[in-house]
Amino acid sequence: MTGPARKDRVARRSEGPAIYTIAELADAFSITHRTLRFYEDKGMLRPRRVGNKRLYTNRDRLRLRIILDGKQVGLTLREIQEYLDTYDLRDGSYDHLRRALDKVHHQRHLLQQRRSAIEKSLSELARVEEIIEGMLAEPQDPDGHGDKI
Repeated sequence: MTGPARKDRVARRSEGPAIYTIAELADAFSITHRTLRFYEDKGMLRPRRVGNKRLYTNRDRLRLRIILDGKQVGLTLREIQEYLDTYDLRDGSYDHLRRALDKVHHQRHLLQQRRSAIEKSLSELARVEEIIEGMLAEPQDPDGHGDKI
């Protein structure tokens, strides 16, 4: 079974306790087996092993979602690992949870700074684009050297 039907089956299984093979999890997120093994090598995913098979749980599935979302917004693997550590704190002490919340606030602040820098860069690029378009709209010397006619 491949394509949408398989993905729907895997998606439905996420509603309750489930076990996923490496192929099912890779297909569900449109990533390669190698990508899953990479995150496993980094300690970000911890599948159970039965013989040569890797078996992933809903917890692994959620951790993978956090990893992929983090990569999409430009976080480093180290920053993503901090988020994963925070996710693992559900039974943590008050002080531990407080430190985790501080990390989340700090990361949010850093992302807001990045967004601000990106918006500034986009504004500057738009200004440069207007200048170049204006220059292109001006009549040019027929030999193409940019001298005005």
